[in-house]
Amino acid sequence: MADIISIGTGAEPAGRLSAGRLRLVAFTAIAAFMIAGPAAEQIFGVQSPWLRSWTMFSAIGLGVIDVSFEIRQPDGALAPLDRFAMLGAPRNGKLKWIQNREELASVIKRLCTVAGQGTDIRVRARLGTRSGWQTIHTDAENACAE
Repeated sequence: MADIISIGTGAEPAGRLSAGRLRLVAFTAIAAFMIAGPAAEQIFGVQSPWLRSWTMFSAIGLGVIDVSFEIRQPDGALAPLDRFAMLGAPRNGKLKWIQNREELASVIKRLCTVAGQGTDIRVRARLGTRSGWQTIHTDAENACAE
């Protein structure tokens, strides 16, 4: 019997990359590019428009107003004030998000009107900015006296 000798038909010419190796090279190049941006800035302090650093949550909380209300009780103690209950508003409605100073002033005015003449309501409010929380209203004075 004759021996059958197999000739490698899958052999490639010298200098060409197989599809698998080409994918590996492309993956490695993309991964290196993705890692180079943050590494260049965080490790070496280099900033470049070509090598961008990663920024997570860059604008979350900007312009958000965090507010709390308190009402003075007859015994002189301050108690938390639920604006939804006092104004009869749904918790998922427009009153949920106070978006600017004008809306805050409107809510304060409505609370003072509903609470009645001579009510002492204290308001603490702060605005989210890039440099941190900025106080826009302190509880030092009665908000209804303004």
